[in-house]
Amino acid sequence: MVMGKPPLCLLIVEDEAAHAAAIQRAFQTEEPGTQIEVVGTLREFRQHSASHPPDLALLDLNLPDGRAVEILSSPPEAGPFPIMVMTSYGNEQLAVKAIKAGALDYVVKSAEAFATMPRTVERALREWKLLTERREAVAAQKRLIAQLEEALSKVKTLSGLLPICSACKKIRDDQGYWSQVEGYIQEHTDARFTHSYCPECARKFLAKVERGDPNTQ
Repeated sequence: MVMGKPPLCLLIVEDEAAHAAAIQRAFQTEEPGTQIEVVGTLREFRQHSASHPPDLALLDLNLPDGRAVEILSSPPEAGPFPIMVMTSYGNEQLAVKAIKAGALDYVVKSAEAFATMPRTVERALREWKLLTERREAVAAQKRLIAQLEEALSKVKTLSGLLPICSACKKIRDDQGYWSQVEGYIQEHTDARFTHSYCPECARKFLAKVERGDPNTQ
């Protein structure tokens, strides 16, 4: 186990005690710090996951009070945590249906599958991380688009031909009145102006000051 890494919380939903015990032994061997809880019904799963959400839930496809597909969310990342289903040999078609219903993955029960479950769970958690990161990125993109659309809805734009004086640069409005460029733009858009000197005009202004030009006031 990686130092500083919080222990994995695994919830096994399995009514066959021997199967649950085989999975527990595999984790005790490879990931001894894993916190494992075992329940045997969907009702117990709902109660336990509501109060103690696991990092991953491993459910038998068929349980005494229903099927795992009853609690799945599609797509998988729409749920609060990843769910894998276990099925007996020959039930792969049902497992595929579970995948379509929102299971992250499925495992066909066997001694080998139980023994390698820690690695299977590790791969599933990596996939879950990628799915949730993508979901968060898409959500952030949607929020940004909404913010941009809201900002654009508040922006007033100018279009068409604007009559402007070649000498003084005043603009003529629809009523035939001439006004300064900044006044016209402020009236027809949400833009506001602050005034300062560009470097060229600043040099000209300072030159007038040095000459004592009265027009600098």
